[in-house]
Amino acid sequence: MKKITISLMSLLLVANLAFAGGLVTNTNQSAAWSRMLVRDASTSIDAVYYNPAGLTKLDDGLYISFSNQSIFQNQTITNSFPYLNDKTFKGTVSAPLFPSLYVAYKTKRWAFSLGFNIIGGGGSADFSKGIPMAEVPISSLVGAFSSLGVTGYSVDMAVKGTSIYYGLQAGVSYAISDHVSVYAGVRYVMAKNSYTGHIRDIKLKTASGVVKADAFMNGVGDQLTAGSTQASAASGLYKTAGNQVQPLLDGGLGGATISQALAGGAITQAQAQTMTGALLQLGLTQAQIDAMNFSQIQATYYDASTKFATMAEGYAKQAAQMYGGAKLMGDQDIDVSQSGAGFTPIIGVNLSFMDDNLDFGIKYEFKTKMTLTNSTPVGKGFVIGMNPDGSPIEMFPDGGTENADMPAMLSVGAKINVSKVVSLQGGFHTYWDNKTGWANVEKNINKHFQEYAFGAEFHLSKNFLMSCGYLYAQTGVNPSYQTDFSYSLTTNTVGAGGAWKLSDALTLQYGAYYVTYQSQTVPGSADVGGTAVGYNTKYEKSLWTMSVGLDIAIGKKKSK
Repeated sequence: MKKITISLMSLLLVANLAFAGGLVTNTNQSAAWSRMLVRDASTSIDAVYYNPAGLTKLDDGLYISFSNQSIFQNQTITNSFPYLNDKTFKGTVSAPLFPSLYVAYKTKRWAFSLGFNIIGGGGSADFSKGIPMAEVPISSLVGAFSSLGVTGYSVDMAVKGTSIYYGLQAGVSYAISDHVSVYAGVRYVMAKNSYTGHIRDIKLKTASGVVKADAFMNGVGDQLTAGSTQASAASGLYKTAGNQVQPLLDGGLGGATISQALAGGAITQAQAQTMTGALLQLGLTQAQIDAMNFSQIQATYYDASTKFATMAEGYAKQAAQMYGGAKLMGDQDIDVSQSGAGFTPIIGVNLSFMDDNLDFGIKYEFKTKMTLTNSTPVGKGFVIGMNPDGSPIEMFPDGGTENADMPAMLSVGAKINVSKVVSLQGGFHTYWDNKTGWANVEKNINKHFQEYAFGAEFHLSKNFLMSCGYLYAQTGVNPSYQTDFSYSLTTNTVGAGGAWKLSDALTLQYGAYYVTYQSQTVPGSADVGGTAVGYNTKYEKSLWTMSVGLDIAIGKKKSK
C-alpha cells in the first residue's frame, strides 16, 4: 500500500551555522584574523591553520597561541503566506565560546604543528516562536477548512538547533630552500548536531468556538467515514437492483417500460413502485423514468452502483487523511542528536621572496567524507507522516543517516611588507560544494562559494600595531537550497583591531568584525485544500564578533 504522508514539518535541519567561510567551513580561526580578515600568507603562529607551510619562517622555538571569539547573529525570516498569524520570525545564533588553539615547534628546516579549532558550526540557532516552514502547513488548515467554519488558528512552537564540528589538525612543514617550503598534514573532524523543539496546543478557531485541531480533524474524519459507509451501502443496493432486472431482460422485456411490464403482469405494483423510487432517488424526473426501458434502467442502476462505490472509496481515503493529519496535529517533541567523523588531508606551499618581505601561501584541503548518524529517543524523531498501518514516519528515525561531507577548499594568499610601518595582505578562497555527497547537490548548488579579502597592518611602534580588513563572500547556491533553518547569503565583512607585544614571549591579539548579509527572497507554494497557494520568503541576517588571543613564544632563538 502507498504511504499516507501529510507534511507537517518539512524542515531541512542541517543547522548550517558556519560564520566565516563556505557553506559549512569556518575560516575565522584566530584573533589575528578577526582584526584584518585575511591571513592566508601568515608566517606567524596562526599559520598552523592558514598557511602551515609558512611555519618554517618562524625562528626556532616553541610557539603556542590561544584565542577566543564571541559571535552573535540575528536571523529574520519574513513569509507572505496569507494564513499565517505573524509574517515575521526572528532567531538568534550565539557562540560566546569559539576557541582556537595552535602549537608549533620549529627547528632548523622543520616545523611540527598541532591545531584545535571549530572547523564548522559552533553555535546554536534559537527560534523561540518557531519558523514559517513549520507553521505554514498548520495555518493552511484555515483555508482548507474555511467552508467548515474555520477562521483562524493558534500554536505553541519552538525550534532550536546546535551544530559543532571540532577539528584536530597535525602536520609537518619543511623548508626545501630559503624560498620554498611545503606542508603535509591531516585534520580529524568530529561533528555533532542536536535539534530540540516542540509543537503543542494546535487549535482552530471556528464559529462554535476554539477546538483542538486533532479533535476537529478526527470529527471531519468521522463524518467522511459515515459518508463512505452510506455510499457503500447505496452502491450495494443499486447493484442488487440491477441484478433483479436481469430476469426481465432474459424474458425478452429489455425494450419494455415499467408501465408496459406492469400492464402485462410481468411485474407487480410494488415492484414498479420500488423501481421508480430508486430512479427518483438518482434525480430523474417521472417523465424520464416513464420513457426508460428495462435495459436502460439496468444500465442506470449499475452506473449508480459504480459511482457510489467510487464515492465511498474517495470518502474513505479522505477520512484516512484526516485521521493521519489529526495524529500530526497532536502534541509532539523533538530531541535528536547526530554525530559523525572524518579525515581531511591537507597540503600547502609557501613561497618567499625579497628577503622574506613578500610571501605567497597556498593551501589545499581535500574533501572530508562524513556521515552523520541519528540518535533519537522513542517518539522524539519528529513525526511527519503516517504509514498505512498507523505507524509514524519520523524525520529523524533512530539510526538514520545523513551525508555531511565538508567540501574541498583552496586558499591562496599574498603578504608584502611595503615598509617597516605598513604591510598588506590579500587572500582568495574557493570551495567545491558541488562535489560533495549532499542530497540534491546538483540541483541546489550552482557554482563554487568564493571569498575575496584584503587587509592592512600599521606598525605604530616596535610593540604595537593596528590593522583593518574587508572580506567579500559570494555564495553559489540556488534558491532551491534555501530553507528556514539553513540559508546562505552573499556577505560583506569589515574588521579592525590590533596586536600588543607585551614582551619577547607574549603578544596580545584583539579584534572585532561585523558582517552584513545581502537579503534574498525565494518563492514557494503550499497546498491549501488541494489548491497551490504561492508565497514569498525573505531571508536576512546580521552578525558581529569580538575576539581576544594570546601568542606565546618559548625558547625562541634566531634560526641560523
